[in-house]
Amino acid sequence: MNARFQLGPSHDARNFEVRNGIALAVVIAGMVLLGARLLLVQAVRGERYEKFATIERVSKVRSTAPRGLVVSSSGDVLARNIESHRLEVLTHRVKPNRVEPIAQTLRQLLDLTDSEVKGLVAELSKPVDPQRHKPMVVRRGLVSSHCPYDSHRLELVGDHAYAFCNTCGRTYERVPRRHTCPVHRRKLVPSGNGDGLHCPVCAREFLDRDTCPYDDTPVHKGRHALRCAMCGRTFNDEVAILRSNLHILPEARIRTAIQREYPYRYLASHLLGYVSRVSARDMRPFDEEGPSRFSSNDTVGRVGLESGLDALLRGVDGEQVLVRRRGREEQAKGLDELVAAMQPRHTVPGLNLRLTLDMDLQRAAKIAMAHVHSGAVVALDVRTGRVLVMYSKPSFDPNAWSGRLTSEIKARTDASPYAPLMNKAVHPFPPASTYKVVASAAGLEEGLITPKTTFWCPGYYEFGGRRFRCHKKTGHGEVDLSKALAQSCDVYYYKLGEQLGIDRMAHYAHKMGFGEATGVEIREQTGQVPTKAWYTQARGRYFPGFALSTAVGQKDATASPLQLARVYAGIANDGLLPNVTVLDALEGEKTSFAPMVRRAPRNMGLKPSTLRAIRVGLLRVVEGKNGTARKVRLEETSMAGKTGTAEAAQRAKPGMPPDVARWLKDDHAWFVGFAPADKPQIVVAVFVEHGGHGGHVSGPIAKRILSRYFTKYPVGSVKPVVVAPALPVRYGPDPERDFSAEGVTP
Repeated sequence: MNARFQLGPSHDARNFEVRNGIALAVVIAGMVLLGARLLLVQAVRGERYEKFATIERVSKVRSTAPRGLVVSSSGDVLARNIESHRLEVLTHRVKPNRVEPIAQTLRQLLDLTDSEVKGLVAELSKPVDPQRHKPMVVRRGLVSSHCPYDSHRLELVGDHAYAFCNTCGRTYERVPRRHTCPVHRRKLVPSGNGDGLHCPVCAREFLDRDTCPYDDTPVHKGRHALRCAMCGRTFNDEVAILRSNLHILPEARIRTAIQREYPYRYLASHLLGYVSRVSARDMRPFDEEGPSRFSSNDTVGRVGLESGLDALLRGVDGEQVLVRRRGREEQAKGLDELVAAMQPRHTVPGLNLRLTLDMDLQRAAKIAMAHVHSGAVVALDVRTGRVLVMYSKPSFDPNAWSGRLTSEIKARTDASPYAPLMNKAVHPFPPASTYKVVASAAGLEEGLITPKTTFWCPGYYEFGGRRFRCHKKTGHGEVDLSKALAQSCDVYYYKLGEQLGIDRMAHYAHKMGFGEATGVEIREQTGQVPTKAWYTQARGRYFPGFALSTAVGQKDATASPLQLARVYAGIANDGLLPNVTVLDALEGEKTSFAPMVRRAPRNMGLKPSTLRAIRVGLLRVVEGKNGTARKVRLEETSMAGKTGTAEAAQRAKPGMPPDVARWLKDDHAWFVGFAPADKPQIVVAVFVEHGGHGGHVSGPIAKRILSRYFTKYPVGSVKPVVVAPALPVRYGPDPERDFSAEGVTP
């Protein structure tokens, strides 16, 4: 029975043949697949895998979003981005026997001083934890295509001899034939021990000896190939030199970042502001448990639009994949699969900003203020509140403060008595007689006066045992509202201020726009509108005489040139107080410039007859026979405005230069005006710190700017603007608004 199930020899042979065939097929298929794979790797994709074979390391690094550009209304680029390079040494790769060769090589390539070489050797000799190492930055701001002093593009002009002192680090140029600066044409003055020369304007050093005049050590001589057309200094392309020598410096690498550049430098620096590297304070997160918004190498806007619109300009940082080949890092081009596997984030550039600024008028403002030490000019479109001019003097170079600030520039800025970093266009000062429009409006609205009401001005007013004097010692005689504004009669407003009281004047000052933000996109100070409550809290006591001083814009009432320009724009525009803006449009990565949506103007809530009476008086200031600004009449059209002279004499400190001491003794000079008087288009506010009389100093500055405006835009050529419906007016301070946060008391 068991014999039935026995397998014969022939059956075993057949099974062996089947298994042998299957095994042979598997082997053949495997060889075919292996051959195909070898063909694919070596022939079809050989070049790609050859790239992989040269890769030493793959890393994912943060990619900083390029900051948005800033352009003027006519398209002039006011702020842009240029490349900035720094040299780093990977300390964990430095072997002990390589420390000295690295230092000496970098000394020759970058003109390092003795102290810099000594510090570099000391840092590279320290033990490094391979797991927690940090690259050492040898030098930031390597010279490449732009001047490190003013960011102007460098030109290849041939060999220029120079000398470098390894001890003090000064770079010397060859002494010119006539001993004058080749750029500023100023006579060179001795420096050091008298063997050297330097320019008193740009501080460039010149030498025709072989030893440094400061430390008497031999200087190293060499050749520069690049020259800056702006400042005249010469350089070498340090980035190109280092990259050509990275094969002998495998421990070094060049990092490239984006640096901010401001081509117009001093012309609009206060409005634009500047950026600088984040500080420890910036690194603090909003939420104690959350991550910081910034990394240690980020930049952030500090002042001006760079700060106010930092979120729009910044963009969104991403990530990119870098590979290291033969000691150099580069982007992983052509390695799509590798890049996709590491999932880098897309970088979103910042938005570009188009401003309302008119650079022709901005330049005219700078030229018009060339003879004054300190002050500000603001010009607005009367109907829309668009900023046409915002200039503050003295100015500063934002390029120097955007990551390239030197100790010399910092010390010179801090020592200046004219406060170069202060934007005086948005800083409050006593408004003087330009504030008389507040008392005028309050008296008319409250029915205390009419345009024909008169007061007698003998040149002074007795009040509380004190004599309040008028600027005209002999007096103005019988004065009505129009004459009081035209000739700036102080006695008229002393008497009116006494009747009104300080709180009623404050009420109308708030309605007219004083003591509140203008809406501009940069940080501003709102000024002070004093009240009885404010005096009680701030001074401990209120005296009735304070109302008289406030009526003429003295004592503690303050306003910025921008605020005054806005208030007078509202008076010129039938009581519609515009929201000030300097931002015209935004441009995204995939969208063209999109105009901004404007907020409707706010109504001052003043009667048309009140505004009409004030405008008549302001017209007589300029166009009247005895107006305080009669010498600044325009040839092109009529103008209305108001002068102001604020008492601001200060006592000079011991050791102060005589010219500064004389400057401090003068009063502040104001002028605010709009034109044409019948159909206003532009309003200009001029403030000159310690300038003297407003009509003599500030008025002519405004005239030059307005003349330039009407040369560019003749009367009647500007298209009318359809003004949006005014917002409902609130009589008195808004009960839901926190005035204390704005620095005023309701």
